[in-house]
Amino acid sequence: MNNDFFSRRGIKRMQRNIRHFVSRECAKQQSSIRNALLLLLLTGITACQKTGFSYDNVVDNQQTDYILTDTLSVAMKTILYDSVPTSGSGLLLVGTKSDPYLGAVTAGSYFQVIQPGGTDIPVNGSGFDSLRLILRPSGYIAGDSLQPQSLQVYRVTQTIQFAKTFYSLYNNSNFATENTPLGTFSGVIRPKTDKSVSIPLSNVLGNQLFTMLRDKSPDITAGPNFLDFFRGLKIVPGPGSTALMAFLAQDTSLTMRLYYHVNEIVTTVKYVDFKMNASELQFNQVTANRSGTPLEKLQVPVKELPSSATGNMSFTQSLTGVGTRIDLPYLKNMQQLGQFFKIMKVILTVYPAAGTFNGSSQIPTHLALCQVDKTNAVTDTIAYGNLTVDNLYNENTYYSYDITNYCNTQLTADNNGARGLFLTTPGGAGRNSFDRLVINDQQAPKKKIKVQVYYLLYK
Repeated sequence: MNNDFFSRRGIKRMQRNIRHFVSRECAKQQSSIRNALLLLLLTGITACQKTGFSYDNVVDNQQTDYILTDTLSVAMKTILYDSVPTSGSGLLLVGTKSDPYLGAVTAGSYFQVIQPGGTDIPVNGSGFDSLRLILRPSGYIAGDSLQPQSLQVYRVTQTIQFAKTFYSLYNNSNFATENTPLGTFSGVIRPKTDKSVSIPLSNVLGNQLFTMLRDKSPDITAGPNFLDFFRGLKIVPGPGSTALMAFLAQDTSLTMRLYYHVNEIVTTVKYVDFKMNASELQFNQVTANRSGTPLEKLQVPVKELPSSATGNMSFTQSLTGVGTRIDLPYLKNMQQLGQFFKIMKVILTVYPAAGTFNGSSQIPTHLALCQVDKTNAVTDTIAYGNLTVDNLYNENTYYSYDITNYCNTQLTADNNGARGLFLTTPGGAGRNSFDRLVINDQQAPKKKIKVQVYYLLYK
């Protein structure tokens, strides 16, 4: 939209549209007299809220209208934020997926395991069998579950811990590992039906742990000593991985299992579990390679790109650290339309760009609308939006938000109080899913972002 929307010519055009709108609306009423009285009463009530305005100011040939406009300019940017907290989410994310809009996304996960308690393995007649990492799918997958997946497991060599004064680990946190994987997996994983995935780990490590348990080594029997000896595991996608998957990350569902046997009258196979420890320290590391995408230039030190530089689109995907900022740069100018102006209702409608999703898949089920300051720091959450899904044609899928209070506040806000709007996936939903949203700006021919302003105007 042109920046001269509120120029003299633009105002005249709006006034003509206003009169057409009012005439059309009045025709729908059963009684034009009742409609006029109601409109006059509503105008009088709201007018009394403005200092200096009263019925004494009204001249017979002046007009008060209740108006709808959806031509207010919207400025959009894709924002890159520094980091996303991913610890303690209860889900382990791993895999790789290429996206034409967001780039090639890769996820891996770090976690600790703790030694089993009260294990009594006989010294004579027992032996080690195998060591395995047991994963339990959550059912979530982004990508093709029919293709073979590849996973690799590494031993962590640094203590997994929070940084000083921080109480989370982030998508860009990192801890050193050994160079050679402890174990690998390759095969088809059916996240909706498979109960577990078993990854064979190093027999050398397994034998060492078995011997320590059998001989009751202080490194494995004295509580904190074990975490100094074995600092944790990292699981990452291997070559050929084409999907992103989620596995449960609780102490009963994520385990390193050691199988052994005891030769008695009949050989008995047994096992002990090294369960996940400190769920608050389990976190997902997520990176994105945006080469060849509209967001290719969105990397430090560049932390924001206007929609005009990204194909008249903006993007939201919390796990990779991007969100959409929305500003209404000419909102205050609407007060110049007449002697008295009052916003009654404002609805923001956000359409996923056509061709970027399928039904309700790939787009966030929940999408938070927040307020942000000039540095893009979130200062408040306005609403979580109403998602309407058109599963048949995908034509009328959209999120809607009532931003009336926000707009009324911004009409009188000074520079310190000025706020923009920010679309992001909230809390746990944003940390556990690779769903993303592609939004058209107002230059797109259809399915573009829309702001509808209902207001009273006394000329």
